[in-house]
Amino acid sequence: MVSAVRFTIAVSVVCFFASLGRADLNLTPETAEYELEGVKLHQLVFHDGGRHITYTPPPGWQYRNRDHRFILQPPQGSGAEAVISLVKLAQPQTFDDATMKQLLDEFLASLPSSAKDVAVVSNVKNPLLIERKETFLVVVNYNLYGSPCATSVMFLNRQNEQVRFQLTCPRSSFQALQKAFQTSHYSWQNL
Repeated sequence: MVSAVRFTIAVSVVCFFASLGRADLNLTPETAEYELEGVKLHQLVFHDGGRHITYTPPPGWQYRNRDHRFILQPPQGSGAEAVISLVKLAQPQTFDDATMKQLLDEFLASLPSSAKDVAVVSNVKNPLLIERKETFLVVVNYNLYGSPCATSVMFLNRQNEQVRFQLTCPRSSFQALQKAFQTSHYSWQNL
C-alpha cells in the first residue's frame, strides 16, 4: 500500500514538473522536405518544446514570421493576408455559449475603427476539427474606406494558449481564399 502511494506521488510530481517545462508553440518555422509516392514535398516545422508541429501552407502562398505571428500572403495582387497568432489563456477553455459570445465581441472590437456596415456573416462551432481539437469560426463583412472587405477568424484552444487563424481580404476574393486557407488546416500535425 505504501509503495502504491509513493508511486502515485512520484507520478504526480513528474507530471507537474513536465507541465511546467512545457514550452509554448514557436511560430518561427523551419522548412522540411519529405517524399510521398516519389514526389518531393515541402512542409513547415514549428517547435513546441521538444515536439515538432508540421503544417503545409496553401500552394503559392508566401509566408514570414513577424512579432510572434506567422503571416501568409496569397499570390500577388490579391490584397489579402492570413495571420496565425497565439493568445495566452489563464486556464483551459471550451467553446461554450458564453465563451463564443465573448470571442465574437472581442473580434468585432478588434476591427478597424473606420470599418462601416459591419455584419456577422456566420459564427460556427467546429467547422472543422484540427487534431481532434474543437474550433470556433467567425466570418464578418464590412466596408473600409468604401471598399468591401471580409475577414474571418478561427479559434483553436491548446491547453494554456489559443491559436487564432485570421484571414482578411477584399470581399470579392474571400470565398476562394478562405477555402484555400481552411483546406490547409487539414495538414496540421501534432498541433
